[in-house]
Amino acid sequence: MTHEKDEIILISISGHDKPGVTSALTGILGKFGSTILDIGQSDIHHRLSLGILFKTTSTLSGEIMKELFFKATEMGVNINYTPIATDDYQEWVSLQGKNRYIITILGREITAEQISAVSGIVAQQGLNIDDIKRLTGRIPITNEKNAPQRSCIEFSVRGNPIDKEAMQAEFMRVSNELGFDVSLQEDNMYRRCRRLICFDMDSTLIQTECIDELAIRAGVGDEVKAITASAMRGEIDFKESFTKRVALLKGLDESVMKEIADNLPITEGVDRLMRALKRTGYKIAILSCAFP
Repeated sequence: MTHEKDEIILISISGHDKPGVTSALTGILGKFGSTILDIGQSDIHHRLSLGILFKTTSTLSGEIMKELFFKATEMGVNINYTPIATDDYQEWVSLQGKNRYIITILGREITAEQISAVSGIVAQQGLNIDDIKRLTGRIPITNEKNAPQRSCIEFSVRGNPIDKEAMQAEFMRVSNELGFDVSLQEDNMYRRCRRLICFDMDSTLIQTECIDELAIRAGVGDEVKAITASAMRGEIDFKESFTKRVALLKGLDESVMKEIADNLPITEGVDRLMRALKRTGYKIAILSCAFP
C-alpha cells in the first residue's frame, strides 16, 4: 500500500533567457496539480534566474522532476532541485509577521563599495535582505549624448533592527563618505498609499538659496552667509538670523525679486519628476522657511 505525503521542492533555473521558459515549466507543474508556494524571476543581461517553490506529493515528485529536467535540457537552461523540510518551510512562513523596511540608494552610479556598505549595516542590525531591485533604466557604459546619469537600487529587508537610530546614523555616515543618497522607510500601508509629497525649496528644487541671491545683489552676500552659518552652528536661532539677514536687504528694489525668480536654476530632474508625480495623481506641496 502506497502512503502519500506532501513534499516541498525548490527548483532553481538559470541560463540564457528566452520566451516560454516560465510557461513551459509551470505548465508541467500544473499538469501534475502542484501548488506554487513562491516564485521569483530576474533577468540580468539576458541571463535568467528563476526560482519556484512548489508542493506536490511523494508519488508524483519523481515524475515531475524527470519531466522538468527533460524540458529544461530541451530549452537549453540549467535546473537544480532542493527538497525543503516542512518544518523549515513553516519557520520561513512565520517570518512574514516581522517588520519590513525599504532601503533605497541613489547616485550618479552605484558602486560595489556602496552596496557592500549598505548591506553590511543591514546584516549588523540582524536584518535579512529578501529582494533587491534596480529602479532605474539599464546603465550605458558610454554616454555619447552627455545625458545625466543616475542609478537607483531598492532593498526589501525583513526583521527588527537592533538599534534603528544607530542604523540610520550609519546610513548617513556611509552616504556622506561614499557620495550617494540613502533612505530608510518602514514598508507599511502608509508608505504604499501616500498621495502627497512635500518638498523643500532652496537647494532642493532649486540649486541656490534665494536670500543669498538677494544679498549678493544688495552687496551684502558675505555678511548674510556669515549669519546663516552662525545659525547652522546653533549660535543664534532662526528668527534672529532671519531678522538680521532681511535687515541687510533694506532698500533693495522689488524688481530684483522678479529677476531672480525668472532665472532660478532648477535642480536637474525636477521637471521630469513633477510631470511623473502629477501624471500618477500625487498632490505636490512646497514647505519652506526660506525667503522670499
